[in-house]
Amino acid sequence: MTPFLTQVARYLYRTFGNDLHRVSLVFPSRRASVFFNAYLNELVEAPLIGPETITIDGLVSRLSGMQISDQISLILHLHQVYVQETGHDETLDDFFFWGEILLNDFNDIDKYQLNASDLFQNIKDIKEVESRFEYLSAEQKQAIEAFWGNLGRAEGSVNREKFMAVWNKLPAIYARFRKELLDKNAGYTGLVYRDLIEKLDKLQVSQLESDCFVFVGFNALNRCENKLFKAFQSAEKALFFWDYDEAFLNDPAQEAGLFIRRNRLEFPMPDDFELDAGEKKEQKITLVSVPGHVAQAQVIHYPALFKSEIKADRFDETALVLSDEGMLVPVISAAGARFRQINITMGYGLQDTPVYSLLMLLVDLQKNSRKVDGEQRFYHRPVMALLKHQLIASPETKQLIADIRTKNKIYVRQKDLIHTPLLNLVFQHQSGWEQCAVYLMEVLRYLGLRFSSEEEAPVNLEGEYLYQAYLSIQRLADTLKEYSKGRVSIALFFRLLNQYLQRVSIPFEGEPLIGLQVMGFLETRILDFKKVVLFSVNEGKMPKSTPVHSFIPYHLRKAFGLPAYEEHDAMYAYYFYRLLHRAEEVVLVYNSATDGFNSGEMSRYLFQLKYDSAEKPDEYYFDFNFKSAGNAPIKVSATPEHQQKLLRNYASRKLSPSALNTYLDCKLKFYFRHIALIREADELLEDVDPRLFGNLFHYAMELLYQDFIGREVQKDHLKALLVNKHKIEQVVRAAFAKEYYKDKNLNDVKISGKNILVKDHLETYLVQLLKNDLAFAPFTVVALEGQYEAPFELNLPEGKERIILGGTIDRIDESASGTRIIDYKTGRSLKLNFREIAQFYERDKHGRPKEIFQTLIYSEIFRRSTGTNSLLPTIYKIDDFFGDEFHPEVIRNGERLYYEQVAQAFQESLDELLTEVFSSTNEYEQTEDERKCRTCPYNVICRRG
Repeated sequence: MTPFLTQVARYLYRTFGNDLHRVSLVFPSRRASVFFNAYLNELVEAPLIGPETITIDGLVSRLSGMQISDQISLILHLHQVYVQETGHDETLDDFFFWGEILLNDFNDIDKYQLNASDLFQNIKDIKEVESRFEYLSAEQKQAIEAFWGNLGRAEGSVNREKFMAVWNKLPAIYARFRKELLDKNAGYTGLVYRDLIEKLDKLQVSQLESDCFVFVGFNALNRCENKLFKAFQSAEKALFFWDYDEAFLNDPAQEAGLFIRRNRLEFPMPDDFELDAGEKKEQKITLVSVPGHVAQAQVIHYPALFKSEIKADRFDETALVLSDEGMLVPVISAAGARFRQINITMGYGLQDTPVYSLLMLLVDLQKNSRKVDGEQRFYHRPVMALLKHQLIASPETKQLIADIRTKNKIYVRQKDLIHTPLLNLVFQHQSGWEQCAVYLMEVLRYLGLRFSSEEEAPVNLEGEYLYQAYLSIQRLADTLKEYSKGRVSIALFFRLLNQYLQRVSIPFEGEPLIGLQVMGFLETRILDFKKVVLFSVNEGKMPKSTPVHSFIPYHLRKAFGLPAYEEHDAMYAYYFYRLLHRAEEVVLVYNSATDGFNSGEMSRYLFQLKYDSAEKPDEYYFDFNFKSAGNAPIKVSATPEHQQKLLRNYASRKLSPSALNTYLDCKLKFYFRHIALIREADELLEDVDPRLFGNLFHYAMELLYQDFIGREVQKDHLKALLVNKHKIEQVVRAAFAKEYYKDKNLNDVKISGKNILVKDHLETYLVQLLKNDLAFAPFTVVALEGQYEAPFELNLPEGKERIILGGTIDRIDESASGTRIIDYKTGRSLKLNFREIAQFYERDKHGRPKEIFQTLIYSEIFRRSTGTNSLLPTIYKIDDFFGDEFHPEVIRNGERLYYEQVAQAFQESLDELLTEVFSSTNEYEQTEDERKCRTCPYNVICRRG
């Protein structure tokens, strides 16, 4: 393989010798100039002054003396011109998106030297095409007629009128915008090119210092570039070198040769230069299908795919080429395990760094702040995310996170957050875009100083990220100040900031001529490598399917010679085949997975290689065959240590009836919670879930009846409570203060949003409960949320043991009928009847009457601790509050249940259960009913999440 740049270097060295310093070489990219100098250095036999190397954009900027402005300042300036020309006071927010489209169209117009008035002409009479555009070809005239003919058929439509209103103003907007930029000696790329070409003459070119300008390896030329080349050609100060493969040059149907076929005729290469396109006999091409985006990177670790081992002894030995920038990190990670020297020629996007995520969180924080009673508060989601962020997290932030969760702070007060200088800087509200820009830069500056003060790491990436982000925000703010005239909203600033930061690329500094080359696809222009591994060769990635947003419809683009998708695809085809045609070995990898926006389809170029090329490529299909036989059931065998742990725990404190229900529902869940002691994570409850609603109802009921403990409640008492709306509202507010806001001061409770509806529902339920209790009055309140416990003896094989069973009984009251053991339930699918005791122990049967089971345990505990008989297990199911008749009694075989009727049988069954729970030979297994796992906090641990 003789690289194309080596051939050019050899020719120029042979032709100019020691006069090479009188030559300027013009390349499509900087990387090509680095490789050229390396090849030239291998040829020279004695020290000499080398030629100047420059990119085409650099040459145009030098010759024109104009400065290319940044995108945002151009759009802001264009907005001013638009408002002045149209008289429409359109906001910058509304204008910005289609301002970008308009700027791209103006750029194309100038690069191709079009007459903007002709392009934007409103042709009402199709016959006018023949006379007005006589300089166009017949095919171009036909395309114009097709466009205006189609538009004419939409006569009178609203969209047509809007389109024409803007279209007719575009010539004036273009002319004024162009004139004002030229007055400032600045412009967009197309304007700089056009202005140079319109002023450049043969005399100017002949007076340039270099004796010869050598244009190397170009492909698609716009009209300005074409005329620039012709100017140097006519001044006899130009040489041209084109790289191509005869295979696609001589085939008119091959899109890869679209531009080269024309360029060779217009700008022929030197007669004594013979292009060596490379031998095809030795070439090995391999197509590799990999089901996964990131998994493609692992291809380099499979020797069977390669004819020879991947080496990086020379800079042109091996290139890993990425057609998708998102593959950069996976490829570097995969290559880093084998290669010490890796040269990355593409930048790393700022949007992939922790600094970008931090800035977006700061923006989110500002968007979601509010003032309540004159006090600044921040929404908990961005607050929590910021406190956990790697650039901010500290021991102080961990304590703040715990405090926010414990006290369920949905909107966090500013004064509760500013515990350190950094947090004081972060949690400040900003009212305008300029203040926001300063705020963001101050945060970045503080973090940057903190990193610079620490011991220097081998590579201080965070510091570089912070510095680049700081500069970007500063440039954006300066641009907005210059052009916006105060008309930028804070929302637009955030949008512009996001767009601007997404375009920032942090360059890697390294030795470009050492090691394995990792580069983007377009950076491979006119470079040759012995071994090429090209990733993401999927349709949509290769060629890249970027939608063309333009005011100029397709027919008019074709008519006036502007590039359309055909030219875009032809350009990619040329670069693809040119990269392949000298390589000795090529591995083309594509993602076959159909996930997200990826169709899993290989690129059209791979189909062409498979079916059109003489040498058929080898094909490999990777398949990660994850055949899942389902997760094996998890089972933990009890040990004497487990048994002793349980006995120690519950000899001194209460084992609750709900714990026994947990055991019957899922023994493994019982193990996690009561033996392994894995605590459930505290979560912020923004909305009131069923569990929290139950807690609110329980506490409100306790407050409502607390004045009657030990007293008889008459019907008049209940009627008085029913009309006391203030009392009912106060107990609900107090419940919110304790359960939702976690013991917050009642005066600070502000119920808002969805919680207003919850509050209304709670008040409605309380009122209805009072109405239902009228039917049972008079009764005496014995206890509310009463704590009761009783000892139970266990006859274990190891001997007798004593444990305590107990819990909180929601309400106990007495009447002529007996003593009611009342449990409040807010669940929906509850049953208040059962047939036999055995139903309570049917572990995996849906609808097990566990609420009745729990109430019977409470009855047994109360009977043992007080000696009271005539106990009535009772369940207040709030969904039944609004029925025609309220019947909360537990029913057995159609009759109201007194606990004494089943006490003996129930106690025996409970003893059996407790003996099993505390057994040293127990097996803690998963439930077979996976419906129970949906809301279980341990479902991730046991792989049922």
